[in-house]
Amino acid sequence: MAYLQKRRFPRVPINRPSLVRVLDPEPFQRPFEDFTSTRVLGPGGCMFLSPEPVGFGSLMELLIALGERVVRADSRVVYEIERGGEHEVGVEFLRMSPADRAYVESVVSAQAGG
Repeated sequence: MAYLQKRRFPRVPINRPSLVRVLDPEPFQRPFEDFTSTRVLGPGGCMFLSPEPVGFGSLMELLIALGERVVRADSRVVYEIERGGEHEVGVEFLRMSPADRAYVESVVSAQAGG
């Protein structure tokens, strides 16, 4: 029997513009701020594409354009995978306003068909 990973939160594919701003980068890194595309979204985090590595464990401010609204989340990088010159960066949401969290949950639920 194959191992099935149970996720804490549902995730849905999306393609939404986002702004990533790394907070307090390591001393050897330049400040990182870039427009990107969020490709997977869930109530607990998301995955976006980056042209360069962001850094495992990096703390960031993430702004995602969802519909008529921009949601803001303080986040932390939990994985990075290089694929064809781009980096898939997975983050968990650490802090988000209750209104933004509810909106993300409603978007994910609607996309998931729930």
